[in-house]
Amino acid sequence: METLNTYFGTADVTEFFSGDLLQRASGQRGAEVAQLVGDGRSMGIQIADRHGWTFRAQEGKVVIEEGTEAASLLITTDESAWSDLITEAWSMMGLAIQGRVTIERGSFNHLAKWEPALQGLYNDRPIWPPTNKVVTADYIFSMEDDFDDMKKTLAELGFLLIKDVFSEEEIMKMKEVVESRRIKATPEDKRSWWATDVKGEEQCCRVTYLNYGSKLFSDLPYDPRLSYLSSLSSLALLPAPDHGDGVAAVIKIPGIVEGLSDLPWHRDCGMGGHPLLCPGLNIGIQLDRASEETGQLKFLPGSNNYAGGADHADLSPSTIPVDANPGDVTVHYGHTLHIAPPPMGADTYRRTVYVSFHIPEYQSVLPEGQGYNDVLFSHGDGRVRSPQERI
Repeated sequence: METLNTYFGTADVTEFFSGDLLQRASGQRGAEVAQLVGDGRSMGIQIADRHGWTFRAQEGKVVIEEGTEAASLLITTDESAWSDLITEAWSMMGLAIQGRVTIERGSFNHLAKWEPALQGLYNDRPIWPPTNKVVTADYIFSMEDDFDDMKKTLAELGFLLIKDVFSEEEIMKMKEVVESRRIKATPEDKRSWWATDVKGEEQCCRVTYLNYGSKLFSDLPYDPRLSYLSSLSSLALLPAPDHGDGVAAVIKIPGIVEGLSDLPWHRDCGMGGHPLLCPGLNIGIQLDRASEETGQLKFLPGSNNYAGGADHADLSPSTIPVDANPGDVTVHYGHTLHIAPPPMGADTYRRTVYVSFHIPEYQSVLPEGQGYNDVLFSHGDGRVRSPQERI
């Protein structure tokens, strides 16, 4: 059976730093990095006691120098971790949360700024430019609309809203199960996420693996409507109810002050595994009205085709907040930048059930019952931490 290690393989760090990386640094990717991090900024990477390099943005390109003494941001790691970064088994954030990367000089914010820069240089991925103006196509469809139009729009924008997919009766049945699971959930059950509200009370903000013990939700990943929508992907995808978070419900609780209830701008491959997780689709079934008041999803259209963009998403004129009604469905690529701000109303919240679809290798490589988000759990208390809290 193939494992994560065999799927991603290993990279020769010394050979890599003397190969295509140098050409990218002096070409288009280097120009994108220099624009992203700012002229004169530098990052040093010390790999054990054997290798050290500095990336320096300079005159519209990136200069790679041996040694790390003059780098303003310096991290230390080992060859195994760096191989995982190059092969994208883990992202920089995923490695940092696991304690496999140490910030010796600089701050977490500096490291976060360089994450997409390294993806651009290491993996030849285009970086979202600050001035990017995405053509905002119509993203709202129904199940009766043209399949090819929906597929093209999904590829261009990275997300869709499909109206009136589930009936009022179906939504009521889902609500009953979600509320029952939420009430029974505990921070120790490993099947829920918890956060703290302004009153200091613990709140369940996500319930995972609803499909375990519920016929309604165990059947849901194979619903013909969801199968049809998953076929809009650029590659053939399969439901994965026994991996990742299974069939999960996100619960937007007002007044959260600590924990990962109100996620910042992110990609679902943010902890790592991009070649395994992407393209992957998350299909969200709205159980409640989605609006600014209830904590709606927002997307940066077109970001599914780039690295970076989170720094500019809040200010982008292209950012799209999605208004939806119970029974509507959102479809988004996991690589599309998205955010779910906190509900604005004190007594209002949104619940959404998510079903994920992935390439076949996802289920054969990833251990059952596990996902990349698992690294966000602290030891034993059931709380999901932000990267800043974990490092």
